Amino acid sequence: MSAKARFLDLPGPRAEQRPVVSTLHGHTRIDEYAWLRADNWQDVLRDPSVLDPALREHLEAENAFVERQMADTADLQKALFAEMRGRIKEDDSSIPMKDGPYAYGVDFQEGGEHPRYFRTPRDGGE
Repeated sequence: MSAKARFLDLPGPRAEQRPVVSTLHGHTRIDEYAWLRADNWQDVLRDPSVLDPALREHLEAENAFVERQMADTADLQKALFAEMRGRIKEDDSSIPMKDGPYAYGVDFQEGGEHPRYFRTPRDGGE
């Protein structure tokens, strides 16, 4: 059986349609999936418990579906991730660029996943 046929046989979670009508500049738009956008996303980043329970339930169902679909590739995913991490210099940094009274740069913390941007005074100090 091909991978395409296997995926078609297993339906994923379906998001409920809750139409939201908005009109802007004389154009009316209907978005059936607007409820999937968390307007309080910044609060959710600080405290995930404030996410709308219906939205959380749908996201967890989608995540579980993907986990089931990708289960047979778990070892390959781990091997690829380890290979990619092995090719990255984790504690890399740029040479600070001077701009006015400050210098700006980027560095990476070992074990981190994102760059850290920084600004330091050119003449010393905090």
